[in-house]
Amino acid sequence: MSKMETRTFTVDDLEVREAPEGMSFEGYAAVFNSPSEPLPFTETIAPGAFGRSLKSRNNVFLLVNHDPARPLASTRSKTMTLEEDGRGLLVKATLPDTSDGRDLAVLLGAGGAPRVIDSMSFGFSVPRGGDAWSEDGSQRTLQQVRLHETSIVAFPAYRQTSAAVRSLDILAEATGEDADALNGALEALERGATLTLDQAGLLSAVVAKLSPEPQAEPEVEPVAHDPAQINLLKTKLDLAFKA
Repeated sequence: MSKMETRTFTVDDLEVREAPEGMSFEGYAAVFNSPSEPLPFTETIAPGAFGRSLKSRNNVFLLVNHDPARPLASTRSKTMTLEEDGRGLLVKATLPDTSDGRDLAVLLGAGGAPRVIDSMSFGFSVPRGGDAWSEDGSQRTLQQVRLHETSIVAFPAYRQTSAAVRSLDILAEATGEDADALNGALEALERGATLTLDQAGLLSAVVAKLSPEPQAEPEVEPVAHDPAQINLLKTKLDLAFKA
């Protein structure tokens, strides 16, 4: 199963207002064709990336800071709707009459209060073939994603909120590889050093074992000698075993 990633956007038109059913919220959880901050790669979301996920009618929640213990609305309860338009993923919701709902309404600027929060985020995973990479691993395009949740967040930038797991013990246990060998290969990657054939083969094997879908046997030698392929391998390794 693909592991979940999160992305955050700052938008200037989050809106909260009084409505007959309560406080009404509207904002974009994602914006198409907008280059991310370095993740360290640059990422964009293609128009239509959420289409298949929205048609599946899975229950999607609106959360506070990605916390499943702090729900605000959901598609199944019909307190939230999601749609793709020409700009991105538009979220419309009714905030609940709870402490989180009332506090967020104020922090979002309801009633003329100063706006403190201006960011939204979404949690997603990428099905096989759902993204495209440049040859050097510096650019990624999300073409299809599985949407898990949307969130109102206090972080002011588009960023990758799940850091790569660097625990060698966890990696060694998960992949059955030698921790010392992994340490040497990862240190070489961090330094930008030329990988040996053994190191390139080891990291390629780790990527294959941690990836959500079966992969063809990697070609080791080009990875060992092509700096662009080394960068792409490092990026995919980071995504494969993020927390």
